[in-house]
Amino acid sequence: MMMRRRKPSPLEEATHFSLKKKDQDGLEARFINEFKGRGVFSCTDFDKGDFLLEYRGDLISREECERRRRIYHDALKVFMYEFRFNGKFLCVDAALDDGSLGRLVNDDHIKPNCRMKTIRVDGNPHLYLP
Repeated sequence: MMMRRRKPSPLEEATHFSLKKKDQDGLEARFINEFKGRGVFSCTDFDKGDFLLEYRGDLISREECERRRRIYHDALKVFMYEFRFNGKFLCVDAALDDGSLGRLVNDDHIKPNCRMKTIRVDGNPHLYLP
């Protein structure tokens, strides 16, 4: 009898891709228009709750976040994602285009289809979209 492979949980997948610093297959960047620039699009079906991608960049403190906001052009400020982890204010600065898809995700504040989650990988917080 052939055994079927167990599908990894979204948390296991998030950890796996975070450690590899890679995006998974099934998503691609496409140019939308001059105003919006590029966005992320699905090329395959995902189930609700599946790991989609990680929001990668420099993990920085509140102080460094505020310093960078003062010197960044408005177009770069949109790549800074502020969050709390274990009661501490942190920020992921994805202003540097490293080719990862997470920095291109635009959320719908009224009816989002997913919400950012935080996991701990090698002792550090990482942001991902399930």
